[in-house]
Amino acid sequence: MSRFSFNADPAGFGSPRVTWAVQRLILANIIIFAIQLLADPIMIMVGMVSSVQGGSLDTWFGFHPGRFLQGWVWGPFSYQFLHSGLLHLFFNMLWLYFFGPDVERVLGTRSFFRFYIICGAGAVLATVIPFALTGKAPVVVGASGAVMAVLVAYAMVEPDRQFFLFPIPFPVNARALVIIAFVVNIIYSRTAPSISWETHLGGMAMGFLYMKALPLLVNFQRTHRRRESKKPKKDDKVGEAVDNIFKFDDRKKH
Repeated sequence: MSRFSFNADPAGFGSPRVTWAVQRLILANIIIFAIQLLADPIMIMVGMVSSVQGGSLDTWFGFHPGRFLQGWVWGPFSYQFLHSGLLHLFFNMLWLYFFGPDVERVLGTRSFFRFYIICGAGAVLATVIPFALTGKAPVVVGASGAVMAVLVAYAMVEPDRQFFLFPIPFPVNARALVIIAFVVNIIYSRTAPSISWETHLGGMAMGFLYMKALPLLVNFQRTHRRRESKKPKKDDKVGEAVDNIFKFDDRKKH
């Protein structure tokens, strides 16, 4: 755990306050979901589309591997803030609410924003693999990839924290929760084709890799700064030339 304590908030783990980044992310997802609910009727009213199926924001801002490969580069970022329904939104935001604040306290607010967006974007790229093999892939929406990354990050900084998970009658720790999430997603791959289990597993992989790489990056930056501070400063040739212009004393007479 000490490897991840370089930006820890003095309040530490277990603080009940919802952190700034988590609060803003939840609010942004709720607002965009409300826009989703209003978008189709508005598009139909103004004549932009003739049916709801053709007017969904998912078409333009969800992630589709084929469109991404054709240049729709915003998809890996915009899909994270769209949801297919109220329950989809509720459960994603519930997981973010429970696990996000402690991860943000360790990483810091700015770093947590980067972690969330980068891991969410990297997670959905896992769907490119089955698309390349089969040529088929649904449009992906939702914060699940980023949330799975948050769960893994939480388990890496607090592996022994225990939870009661319905319907399991005994407490499980954070590491076991990650394993359960992994197994459930494998089951989804067989029984629920509408769920993008590739994105979920991609998010778990991204969260693990990011948290493993982050201490190495921070140590590299610290070492680089120390080395830069020890380097002798270069002579200021321009400043020296300006000083010489205004040196009128001790000039030799010809």
